[in-house]
Amino acid sequence: DFEKLAHGPRGTEAKKCVYVYRFHPSDGSLVLLNVQGDAETVINPAFSRHHPRLNVVYTCTEDCHENGKIIAYKLKADGTLEQFGETVDAGGTSTCYLTIDKAQRNLLAVNYWNSTLVVIPMDPNTGALLGGVKNTYDPKHGKEMVA
Repeated sequence: DFEKLAHGPRGTEAKKCVYVYRFHPSDGSLVLLNVQGDAETVINPAFSRHHPRLNVVYTCTEDCHENGKIIAYKLKADGTLEQFGETVDAGGTSTCYLTIDKAQRNLLAVNYWNSTLVVIPMDPNTGALLGGVKNTYDPKHGKEMVA
């Protein structure tokens, strides 16, 4: 939904929202394995992060009016994704980047529109998200952004 984005993309809105490719580093090619995800359910997926040692992928949604969502998926060998646990509120709007700490106990999410960084606990053995935001770093201390 282009109205929910902080920028103005051009083109036609996709019917599906998540595309899974296999990357071949030997020649740089990509092979499409799977297309899934209802664009009405997972609105404006902005960024995905693969777990460093598990077949789990995390995707965040971007919306400048409502808090973003973070969805964990199990990545199967055939490229299909199966949602893993509950969708987690990202604690801010226009969620645009995800990373995992070195100990693989926390997922960190950047909320662009709010200019916040949040920490969401993870199970280090399964990669499951363990509830909502544990900590928030807000350099504005709750004040609204001024352009």
